[in-house]
Amino acid sequence: MTAAPILPGVARVLTDLPDGTTLTADVVVVGTGAGGGAVAGELARGGLDVVMVEAGGPLGSTRPGAHIRNAFPAESQLETRYGPEVWSSLVPFAGGTERFGDMRGALAIHSVGGMLSYWSHMCPSPDPDTEAEPAISRSALQELLPRALRLLWANLDIEASGARQQRVMDAVRKPFGDLPAGREVQQLPVAMQRTASGEIEFAGLDALLTPDGCDSATTVRIVAGYPVREIDPGPSSGAGATVTAASASGSRVVRVQAAVVVLAAGALGTPQLLHASGIRPQALGRYLTDHTQMVSRVKLRDDLLEGTPEDDPTFSVWIPASSSRAMHTQISRGWITSSPVLGGLPSWQTADIGQFTGVDPNPENRVSFDSDHVDGFGLPRVSVEFTLSQADRDRAAAMFADHYRVAETIADFRYALEASAMPAGTSLHLMGTHRMGSRDDGTSVADSVGRVWGYDNLYVAGNGLISTRNAGNPTTNTVALGLRTADAILGRATP
Repeated sequence: MTAAPILPGVARVLTDLPDGTTLTADVVVVGTGAGGGAVAGELARGGLDVVMVEAGGPLGSTRPGAHIRNAFPAESQLETRYGPEVWSSLVPFAGGTERFGDMRGALAIHSVGGMLSYWSHMCPSPDPDTEAEPAISRSALQELLPRALRLLWANLDIEASGARQQRVMDAVRKPFGDLPAGREVQQLPVAMQRTASGEIEFAGLDALLTPDGCDSATTVRIVAGYPVREIDPGPSSGAGATVTAASASGSRVVRVQAAVVVLAAGALGTPQLLHASGIRPQALGRYLTDHTQMVSRVKLRDDLLEGTPEDDPTFSVWIPASSSRAMHTQISRGWITSSPVLGGLPSWQTADIGQFTGVDPNPENRVSFDSDHVDGFGLPRVSVEFTLSQADRDRAAAMFADHYRVAETIADFRYALEASAMPAGTSLHLMGTHRMGSRDDGTSVADSVGRVWGYDNLYVAGNGLISTRNAGNPTTNTVALGLRTADAILGRATP
């Protein structure tokens, strides 16, 4: 057995476990992304013994669970080093070789920290009027979201002092000044903090597992490189559940026995594992949602750049989705698009405009499973069926027009604007496949705390729990829902 520290006293990664190893814990969490990390960290802070199981291994030279951008801190490295590192790490789901036909942009990262080691670190919150979960009271969400933002190190201070931040935000506010209260043009929180030495650090799994003001936390053990093959919740609560995982080669089998199981293996992996384990609610794999997405890079106007110091912080401007505008817009120094027309410009003179608009939940948009053929993890092969409704297409068309309206506020049109509509799934924000609901009526997989209908000790977490149409990056929402699940497991009140 090899044990590598992730954060001293907080978590450690276990690899190369001997065949037949059995670990015991209070709770086993499958998956180490945002949903699983939120649940595991809160349970550990609550004093429970937690084991996490991850299909992928630790990242190479990066501290396991840390955001890879910490290895590329300079703004000039976003496109030259950080972006290529992200794109090269994205692979077809579960070791496959082909992309999904209906979602050619849907890729995955299998490693300790999952997508939370690579995410864009943007922290928008869902619109309470159009994107809130109907099974959860507004007051409960208002309590959960600030907790999630705090755990994610969501920060406004670092970028607020920047010349570009203030100028770009002021420019965008002029034509977009008629938005609902609380959903006006504003600075977008970013998951980062300044360390004692003055360096900027971006949040990954390590942030969610950090004690968060507690004097100590139970050490979370992370079994890495062992895809889970089966979940057995046991006959009833407290009787003991068993999670069975196998090494990539299948030569070593590891079992974790616990009172409670939390599946947080992603919007594809979680329903796949439930299906493989014979747990098949009617809504399992259905209601798959995504965003339609559009991105462009622009050269900022000269007046927005005048006198910008060399150490000017990066910037993140947000036009939130709301009842009057069904799209999320972020203007930042990003890495997703790199137009050759702008290739000769210094990177600090440019901005990326990224937009999402939501897709209506539809039971015919779904994940299906082929039990006669297995994938690289030894599980039923996954396929995806996904189409846009006319309403989805109408919102996407409105987003195209809006994109140019946003560009007009900041862009130097002496340089071309090349806007790209991204293939379905490119957002990497798949949602809805194990959605929550207020009653067991066949339209949801879990209740309002993520507990799978019909089971006392089996929970689901992650983006797949989200049941509504969403236009913004879901990480803040997913972490908030994970905290709610942890509260339920710990016996705390969950209104």
